[in-house]
Amino acid sequence: MLNKGQVFSTDAIYTKVWNEDAFSSGNTVMVHIRHIREKIEINPKEPKYLKVVWGIGYKIEG
Repeated sequence: MLNKGQVFSTDAIYTKVWNEDAFSSGNTVMVHIRHIREKIEINPKEPKYLKVVWGIGYKIEG
């Protein structure tokens, strides 16, 4: 929530979370984002908090 509204690429998320260089990180990050959405969103298919910015990455809103 400290970076609310800021968009992060999948590579940036992977590097920050796993503390290693991102190599083919897209699928790994997408799976984890899906699991997080299932836990925090009322309707994960229409996210209110954890949103995708197509072609760029993900951001938190609220």
